[in-house]
Amino acid sequence: MSERLGSLLVPCFILLVSVYASLYVGQLPPLWFSILPLLPLIFAGVAILLAWHFNKGRVLILVLLLLIPKLYGDSNQDASLTAYLVVSCFCIALLGFVPERGFFNRFAVNRILFVMMLVSWCYAIERSWVSFAFLDSAFLNTSVSWSAILLWCVLLISTVAIGAAWWLSGDAFRASGLISIVSLLIINQFASSDTQFDALLSAQFLLWIWFLLMESHRMAYLDDMTKLPGRRALNEQLVGLSKRYAIAMVDVDHFKKFNDTYGHDMGDKVLKSVAAQLKHFSNPGRAFRFGGEEFTIVFRGKGLADVEETLELVRESIEHALVEVFDPKKKQDIDVNVTASLGVAFAALGESPESVLKRADEALYQSKKKGRNRVSKSPTPKNI
Repeated sequence: MSERLGSLLVPCFILLVSVYASLYVGQLPPLWFSILPLLPLIFAGVAILLAWHFNKGRVLILVLLLLIPKLYGDSNQDASLTAYLVVSCFCIALLGFVPERGFFNRFAVNRILFVMMLVSWCYAIERSWVSFAFLDSAFLNTSVSWSAILLWCVLLISTVAIGAAWWLSGDAFRASGLISIVSLLIINQFASSDTQFDALLSAQFLLWIWFLLMESHRMAYLDDMTKLPGRRALNEQLVGLSKRYAIAMVDVDHFKKFNDTYGHDMGDKVLKSVAAQLKHFSNPGRAFRFGGEEFTIVFRGKGLADVEETLELVRESIEHALVEVFDPKKKQDIDVNVTASLGVAFAALGESPESVLKRADEALYQSKKKGRNRVSKSPTPKNI
């Protein structure tokens, strides 16, 4: 729950600040006031450069979608403005359901062509090159036309779809996409001047710049498969440790044999399962992917008295967790479980984190030597 809401925290903050700032944008100094119309284009350019640098094709397309209101903002036809708005929101929601395929390749080009097709369709309707007379008729004898009802239905479905997808996954891209849709609705309905429009739109490009920077941080520090912090994050954690801490090493038993029997893709499923158990049951410790089938848990400060009990809980949870894998011999899916060996070392006064990590690894070796699927504690060194 906390991670899910956390993914929406900064996007919501950027939206609220932009709405508040847009109300007072008229008080800007003349120089800033003259630069404001260029800010959306400047921030869009920065976002595109970052998307290219980090090979994020979805963000490239999304930035282009956010530029649509800027390109067609001078239109006097409310219906066409609504159509362009719906195209932007629909495609933003759609991007939340397609995988990342990189920046300039056939996938990105095909998606850009799809967006251009929708925009061209809106333009053709606006210019009366294409006409559907029945859509202009009143909806159930009201003042609202069928076309307006259709557009708002698509808009509602897009918003609900990406909102539900974000709620189920907690994905940062979907969270930012949801806020972008809400922001476009606010721009369309409440922006009463060009300056307010430019301020709100600039904030959206800032949102996606923030997303790209956070994504680069995630790529550097988070293991993509297990979703645990990686070796680099562990090294930084070790540097900032206080005097009282403990380090535990966790290794999946007979993992090579498992890979040889079921295949490396099934081995990845096991690692994901083990990572999930470490993440849920290692509190108040923090779990890291050390490398291969090895993991590390760092316990800091308070709670050290319960470390051994916590590690027993971790060991049991790994042992009892069932993983569905495909058995090539039986040609069917079966449920299997694995065990893990653990070693823990408590830091002595004046001992370096590297030394504690080494002792934890030696304790892990003792667990392996004694028969695996157990927790071993490293003795406290007498001389540091």
